[in-house]
Amino acid sequence: MPRPAPGVERTVALITFLSRHPGRPFSLSELARQLDLNKATAHAMLAALTDSGWLLRDTAHKTYQLGAALVSIGDAAAGADRHALELARPHMLRLSDELGVQVVASTVLGDDIVVLAIEGHAAAPNDFVSRPGSRIPLSPPLGTVFVAWSDAGDVEQWLRRLSPRLDDHRLGIYRDAIKVIRRRGYTVALNDDWRHDLSRALGVFADSYGDTEVRTAVERVIQAMSDEKKYLLVDLDGIEAQQFSLISAPIFDNTGRVRLAISLTGFAARLRPQQIAAYGRRLAEATMAITRRIDGHPPDEAMTA
Repeated sequence: MPRPAPGVERTVALITFLSRHPGRPFSLSELARQLDLNKATAHAMLAALTDSGWLLRDTAHKTYQLGAALVSIGDAAAGADRHALELARPHMLRLSDELGVQVVASTVLGDDIVVLAIEGHAAAPNDFVSRPGSRIPLSPPLGTVFVAWSDAGDVEQWLRRLSPRLDDHRLGIYRDAIKVIRRRGYTVALNDDWRHDLSRALGVFADSYGDTEVRTAVERVIQAMSDEKKYLLVDLDGIEAQQFSLISAPIFDNTGRVRLAISLTGFAARLRPQQIAAYGRRLAEATMAITRRIDGHPPDEAMTA
């Protein structure tokens, strides 16, 4: 297990905190209090980041905010994601208008799902997504759309994040679900009692990003959900109308990797299986059109080409 790096964790926490308050300056005392740092440590960190251009210091008011150097870093990190997102936005707007839902674009960054863009308004409360930049741990069953088309090794690595209490039978259910999702082309997530617990946990995660103890606690909530609640809906046949949380479909790059995911959320009412299937097919059509525009393809096509 990697050794903790407190300096790095503090820097990540600082940049993340400021990114959640764009355009708002903070004093040394305010940042030290928000990040639970002593002033000497905070001052040294702020000075180094200001010298690098990552932070901008207002000498008159003695406050700090994000600096211009981060723009080029963000551009470099976004890269192909930005191009795919630009092509996705018109489709997202059409989906929102046609289906009366909120449409969310997200990607994976490290061990997290990161929201990139939101179009439309949720007809019902959406506890998952608050704004672009929101992060959600990539921990089963969350993020299935990003791993369902991965190779077996990546799928197993993702599944190993599940609670150790899950036996081979339960793990087999997840593996079978991934196969069905891959054939169907989209994931479907139910909206259940777990939603409120998860919403609270993700709120804490957002406010304390970079805190390893908080991350562990949030992942424990997600693992409990995977133990006790039915989240992924695999078989659409014969079920009654239900309240759904998300329908998600992938956008592939030219290597067959999932570059982005587009999700429908904020459904106004309970949906019947036929409605869910229609929503899913419409979403999958849109994501495949975007995939073609960026010269992407599903991994199965690469194997048969």
